[in-house]
Amino acid sequence: MRIDPTVGADGREAEQVLIREATVADVEQVGDISTASGRDSWSPRVFVATPGRLVVIAEVNGELVGAAKTHFHKQGDGDVPAGHYLGGVLVAPAHRRRGIGSALTRARLEWIWSHTDRAYYFANEHNTASIQLHEAFGFHPLGAFPEIHGVAADDGQSNLILFAATR
Repeated sequence: MRIDPTVGADGREAEQVLIREATVADVEQVGDISTASGRDSWSPRVFVATPGRLVVIAEVNGELVGAAKTHFHKQGDGDVPAGHYLGGVLVAPAHRRRGIGSALTRARLEWIWSHTDRAYYFANEHNTASIQLHEAFGFHPLGAFPEIHGVAADDGQSNLILFAATR
């Protein structure tokens, strides 16, 4: 567990966010955030702990307000390398732009750094908010791909940009 400050709309520290590992008991609430965000719900099996994946939860005043995950790809995918990847980040719409996404990303990177010195992440080329968030953590683009590890953007109409960061 770790506690990070969140940032209010006025730029001042507003409240604290608790970051903890997810459990299967979090499935329904994370599903509610997915629905509110217009995103697909994560499979309940994502919440079962495995050695190659971390799923973390963000809570503010006891309310679950965000979730994020990692993935480990044992094999490369063409020019896309094998390794530890930051996966999806969900933050409840009412809690966005307050540092929660950054706190979830920091926690996942700390976990990845405990396993390796290189992390990967990919995003839809049009997702500037995600790209800017990850640039702040030292991620740099490696290339653009129509598909990465079985994921395509906008039904194949956009590219995915692959990024890497080193510890």
